[in-house]
Amino acid sequence: MKAFKKFAFFVGLMLVFVILPGEIRSQYAEDFYENAKLAYRAGEYSKSLDYFTKAIKAGISTSEVYFRRGLSLEKLGDTAHAIDDYTKAIQLDPQMETAYNNRGSAYYRQGSFDQAIKDYSKALQLNPSYSLAYYNRGNAYYGKGDLDQSIGDFTRSLELDPTDPDSYNNRGWALVQKGQVSKAIPDFNRSIELNSDYSLAYYNRGAALLKLDDKNGAISDLTKAIELNPKYELAFFQRGNAHFRNKDLDKALEDYNQAAKLNPNHPDVYNNRGWLFFSKGDINQGIGDASKAIALNPDLARAYANRGWMLRSSKDCIKAIGDFSKALELEGPSATVLAYRGRCYLETGDKKKAVSDFQEAYNLDPNNPEIIVVLAETNQESGDYDSAINFLTKLVSIKPDDALAYMKLGVVLGKQGRFFDATQALSKSIELDPKNGDSYFNRGIVYEFLGDTFSASADFSKAKKLSSEKNSLS
Repeated sequence: MKAFKKFAFFVGLMLVFVILPGEIRSQYAEDFYENAKLAYRAGEYSKSLDYFTKAIKAGISTSEVYFRRGLSLEKLGDTAHAIDDYTKAIQLDPQMETAYNNRGSAYYRQGSFDQAIKDYSKALQLNPSYSLAYYNRGNAYYGKGDLDQSIGDFTRSLELDPTDPDSYNNRGWALVQKGQVSKAIPDFNRSIELNSDYSLAYYNRGAALLKLDDKNGAISDLTKAIELNPKYELAFFQRGNAHFRNKDLDKALEDYNQAAKLNPNHPDVYNNRGWLFFSKGDINQGIGDASKAIALNPDLARAYANRGWMLRSSKDCIKAIGDFSKALELEGPSATVLAYRGRCYLETGDKKKAVSDFQEAYNLDPNNPEIIVVLAETNQESGDYDSAINFLTKLVSIKPDDALAYMKLGVVLGKQGRFFDATQALSKSIELDPKNGDSYFNRGIVYEFLGDTFSASADFSKAKKLSSEKNSLS
């Protein structure tokens, strides 16, 4: 009997200890969960991750705990495991739109834009008034280059939440990329009204104003962006561009130097600073910076084009041709680069390749005065006066106030024997620039061919006088 009682008491104890650990685990799990939320709010993401994991191991297996652990993982940069947790949350609660939204954002950070769009769209299907999901999907569409869809989603986000500065800023930048720069400015204005400390919006508006050639406005906005974020390397770079275009080369150089200091691996900074050095007459420093840009980004076509032009200026046309050819290989046909390479071919004596480059450049940009001039000159040199006249006639139609263009036309007309037309073109050149002695001299030659020795003598005398005055001034 005693033995039986002992056994019954032992069984009772066993039952007690079987039940208690579960209760204790439940309490521990809640404590872990609450501590995890507190740690997350305090920004202690490693600690919150540890507590969420302990809460799960202790028995909490809800969509909420996996969702929250996913947030901690994302804060710690572990996007892949965050996606796993968001997926688990969705499996436990297929109606959890926030889990779809956040998993979409995790995919977005991985560059998986289509997968992100799919998740954002599911979140919006579950909650059509989810403004954040529209905003996020707008970013994903922008990431894959679909600007129209991106702008549409930012617009829908703003319809639901008209006080969101991010949606205004991002829609503005998408409009800039679409080429609708003027339309973007009101968006940046509104974004800044809603958040006066929004350095990115100041930067974006500054960059947009620079595209509109409002250099001073751009400098003002970019300066504000730098005041708000003194380590804003891109703002220094862009302000350098604005100063450069404003012909303030010293200030531009200061900004490029600061940008390079903040980010020594930004190829565009070196490329632009190199062109600035070249503009200041320091060709070697310019070539050095362009070479640095190419070393950092071997696919930067404009750096090859810039270095090619600098090499040409230093009389190294062979190397320049190589750089221009590389730029064309990387970027495809460019009228400007073809014209540069064509000039080098001319200087190395390869007129056939030069004419081919200039002709291709002209096909790409038939209203480029520089290309028209070169084509006119090469055709004139080869004796094809008809083509030369056609090009120069087009040139004066594009630049009706260009005295030099009329003079060139008058010279070729004279060489073709069209003396009356030549005197008209040269007289127009003199009308536009009465101080150009060359126009008088060339008109004098034409008058001689016409047998008008009196007019010829008068023009030669005028040309000599202007030349004398020019030499005395110099």
